[in-house]
Amino acid sequence: MQQLSETDFNIKPEAGMISNSERRWLQVVKTVQKDPTPHFAIDGLKNEMKSWIYPLNCIDFETTAVAIPFLAGIHPYEQLAFQFSHHVIYEDGRVEHRGEYINTKIGTFPNFDFLRALKSTLSHNSGSIFRYHNHENTILNVIYNQLKDADEPDKQDLMDFIQQISHNTGSNADQWTGPRDMIDLHKVVLNYYYDPAMAGSNSIKAVLPAALNSSEFLKDKYSKPLDHIGVSSLNFPEDYRFIHVEDNNVVSPYKKLPPLFEDWDADSLDAAVTQIEGISDGWAALVAYAKLQFQDVTQEERMEIENGLLRYCELDTLAMVMILEYFKDVTENFQ
Repeated sequence: MQQLSETDFNIKPEAGMISNSERRWLQVVKTVQKDPTPHFAIDGLKNEMKSWIYPLNCIDFETTAVAIPFLAGIHPYEQLAFQFSHHVIYEDGRVEHRGEYINTKIGTFPNFDFLRALKSTLSHNSGSIFRYHNHENTILNVIYNQLKDADEPDKQDLMDFIQQISHNTGSNADQWTGPRDMIDLHKVVLNYYYDPAMAGSNSIKAVLPAALNSSEFLKDKYSKPLDHIGVSSLNFPEDYRFIHVEDNNVVSPYKKLPPLFEDWDADSLDAAVTQIEGISDGWAALVAYAKLQFQDVTQEERMEIENGLLRYCELDTLAMVMILEYFKDVTENFQ
């Protein structure tokens, strides 16, 4: 890296943003200079945030698509959406875990009830909706096409709702871009934020601990019990604290969650699947869903795994909340 220069990267600036070539050069400069500080395209981020409408909504889906379907009439690798979480950030700083849905019942097609529950929880306000990366938009396109062939009495209302909050993918014959089209927080990160602590990854599980370690605001807020900081939860007790510090570093809240499976903590499961192509951040949930489709799981095990799924999915949307709060604090106090 010390032998590289700026000319080696054919840098192509983008107004108000961090371009891909600039991001690569930032990684070199900060590594060589041993500079651990984050970098923001602050003016661009401020302009981006001006377009957001409060209250802000953060959503995350858990889905599965397997080669041998669990249900009759389902194609190989057809998507099943069995869980979501929904957080709301109000303009006064309050954070509400507004809604969630989970359906792991054996032999049940969850997608349409999933969508009805999503429509219900997002209809409580008209604020901006955030997702992290493309998955949620892709899944809504899948459900839209499933509805076309369905006999659901409210299919048109559900299809209209999808068109309100998403945009069509290139593979969809219908064309739309919704007036409330979800904002991709992953793209916001790429465009305006770089932190060496992310180690080259833009996964939310890399971005969150980087933000927590860089932000005094987040450290101060989330080291306190939930009932002291105006944050509600559907799955964590009121005295729960999301921030724990070990060796002067904030431990990722994901690492403090109990394992979904007995004798398999998060690190063990990560090691088991690192060589499997296509495995992403949602892999643990889809493995859990698959396990729950078999009769030999006891009711106690089923409840324990479902409760674990609810906590993980809630943390996914709370992680988005924390990143958005970090960006708000930075833009307001940038010097």
